[in-house]
Amino acid sequence: MNELIQHSHLIYPTVGTIAYLSWPKTWRLSPTFLHPLSVIHNSALILFSAYTFYSISSILCTEGIVFQKNYYFGNPKTNFDRLMYLFYLSKYWEYLDTFLIYLKGKKPIFLQTYHHIGAAIFWHLCYYNKVDAVWIPSLFNSLVHTVMYSYYLSTLLQWNGFRKLKPYITTMQLVQFFACNFSCLYFYKPPVETDFNYKIICGFVAYTCGLIILFGQFFWNSYCKNPITNSAVNKLD
Repeated sequence: MNELIQHSHLIYPTVGTIAYLSWPKTWRLSPTFLHPLSVIHNSALILFSAYTFYSISSILCTEGIVFQKNYYFGNPKTNFDRLMYLFYLSKYWEYLDTFLIYLKGKKPIFLQTYHHIGAAIFWHLCYYNKVDAVWIPSLFNSLVHTVMYSYYLSTLLQWNGFRKLKPYITTMQLVQFFACNFSCLYFYKPPVETDFNYKIICGFVAYTCGLIILFGQFFWNSYCKNPITNSAVNKLD
């Protein structure tokens, strides 16, 4: 814990979390401006998520899947460090998902708030401490986000053919958490990773276990117990 506190860069997720929670809840934006802003936001995240998934996949195809401390971060020719830095920064950009909900005069569900805050914190810790295992959740997350933001964009543009994807997106979310938790805990346990970095991995897993519970409840309430209508759907990340 002392080692963690000594990292001055922790100011970034701290300020980010405070800013996220302090967003003025009463601000509103005219639909005339809100709709195109939402279209641009979702379109940009589709492109960035697809780019990230393609880039990580290319690295894995070129370098192979290697479970070793600092293997990908320590290899400058892969450009992995820069890619993970941009993906980490995108977790702050995704805060806009919640802000857009407030600007519509609605309130986000707890799942979304928990997800956004935790993602920024743990991708921050993984990047600045060079936790190589971060490629696993980043690969899964970028794929899910490519599909998920495509669904959101189709909803905004009223492309009804994509609406049937919604339950499958939630299923993809749950699958990614289970797969990432097992892979990171098993393949990066010491001595493959340092004890300190493995603690970060364990913290990441604990955070995603919370997501499994919350997404599981959302799935049950939405598609099993009491299906919700499209008009009542909150955007989830």
